[in-house]
Amino acid sequence: MQLCTHHRKLLMLKQRLVMGLVLVYCGYLSIVQSKSLATNFIDTFIKERIHLADIVIASSGASKIENGDVILIHARSHVVEMLLRVAHDEGKRFKVVIVDSRPLLEGKHLLRRLAQYGITCTYVLMNALSYVMKDISKVVLGAAAMMQNGSVLSRAGTSMVAMMAQQYNKPVLVACETYKFTERALLDSFCYNSLGNPDDLAHTGSNVETLKGWREVPALKLLNLHYDVTPREMVTVVVTERGFLPASSVPVVIREYRNVEGMM
Repeated sequence: MQLCTHHRKLLMLKQRLVMGLVLVYCGYLSIVQSKSLATNFIDTFIKERIHLADIVIASSGASKIENGDVILIHARSHVVEMLLRVAHDEGKRFKVVIVDSRPLLEGKHLLRRLAQYGITCTYVLMNALSYVMKDISKVVLGAAAMMQNGSVLSRAGTSMVAMMAQQYNKPVLVACETYKFTERALLDSFCYNSLGNPDDLAHTGSNVETLKGWREVPALKLLNLHYDVTPREMVTVVVTERGFLPASSVPVVIREYRNVEGMM
């Protein structure tokens, strides 16, 4: 069973912190004490930098939604879903347009959850993006990571949504926890990415499998990229647990956290 990206990150973080803290304290503490110290540190990190951060981001982002807004979102993001739920709980009346794309079609899961929560939704695929954008008030996107140069690493298709929003002069809000801020800088989606199963592109779900047997064609290759990179110029504001920040402030936030950790 494959873990989702969020859980994989938490698992990797936990392993890294455990190894580091045990190495630091093993000369002074017993193994049991070292493990206890590491576990407490990890639990505190997850609580403050992830769970509480999502609550703050959802509350702050919901303050930007007004009655009558039409909010466009892409694929599926946990913190974006929380943001929309908070705005709905505050009694605001708005509509949500979910733009989705193959092969994952993650937006269907979010569509079901938001509709069950009582939020009015419209579901479209990426080819209808330019048609619906003219009626949009705001675009709210999630992020897998914020790069040091201010670019946004997110689900493939996000950059197209942001580019179309910029063309129509629509504000783009990116909801992202600061633990996703990284010192890596990306200019495109090819230097660093996650590759999906190419067969996912071949299987359309219809009775006619046009690409059936594609592996037998030497000149044919299928590339299934999970993420793309959105330049910071297309991002209006980043909604974090530390407030509303410009995309260019990523290195400043990283430096401040590093200074705090150095004082501990």
